[in-house]
Amino acid sequence: MALTIGLELLVCLIALIFTIMVGLGKDRSTYSQKKSLSMVSWLYIILLPVSFIGLGLLYYFITK
Repeated sequence: MALTIGLELLVCLIALIFTIMVGLGKDRSTYSQKKSLSMVSWLYIILLPVSFIGLGLLYYFITK
């Protein structure tokens, strides 16, 4: 149970850091809906599966 909570907190922390980095690096003068869709697509297509695989491997090696 504690391991699951720890993994959930880790995912939330990574998401928070990523969100802050994207927010700080955004140039408002050239911001468009196309750019927003590109960032969201990148997040859900690449980053999310990679983080799930990484957390799965971490869980596997911790419980092994």
